[in-house]
Amino acid sequence: MILLFAKRDRFSDEAVAVASAAFGSALVVHRGVRADPFPIADRGTKVELVLSFLSPWIVPGWLLASAARAINFHPGSHRYPGIGCYNFALYEAAAEFGCTCHHMAEKVDTGAIITERLFPTQGLETVEQLKLRTMQEMIGLFREIVTAIAAGEPLPGASVTWERPPFTRKQLEALREIRPDMSKEEVARRVRAVTYPGFPGAELRFHGVSFLSEVPDRDPIA
Repeated sequence: MILLFAKRDRFSDEAVAVASAAFGSALVVHRGVRADPFPIADRGTKVELVLSFLSPWIVPGWLLASAARAINFHPGSHRYPGIGCYNFALYEAAAEFGCTCHHMAEKVDTGAIITERLFPTQGLETVEQLKLRTMQEMIGLFREIVTAIAAGEPLPGASVTWERPPFTRKQLEALREIRPDMSKEEVARRVRAVTYPGFPGAELRFHGVSFLSEVPDRDPIA
């Protein structure tokens, strides 16, 4: 059995189509949102391969241990593990970005890297634009790796390792914070880095009152 964990979005639609064509009836797909309970309860489940493409769940250690191989596709380069990878890349004005394929470990985004795809950033990209470019690359990378696995070909081994510990949700929330003592440039960097449709933007709290930066009034890319 081959398991694929993915979101319910159009990018995951493509990943499911690629995996279904490669593995046929051996593939079992689980899709959901972050609030959903993990879909597998049987700790005796044995699988040949676990694939994670934008999985809304953290795959538990017991399932990883039972799998012959477990591979994740991360929408960020080796410099940006964890949550908020687009946001921190924009905040730091990264000259390049990309996506990473890596073996899964119990701690998210710490397993050995298989390969990554990088592209130069444009300098003035929004979070949405960076996400779309990354998804296009990651779907291509998913197709490349899945095709190799289905053909029984060996996977590459990257010469790079994760550059830092995974970013956390707490760090991402801290990035949204605007303070009166910040420079104009710092405020602009933070606003740009956290502006995304459907999510709260940068926030200034002053005398018990919260002020939020504007975000586009439309649905995000999904």
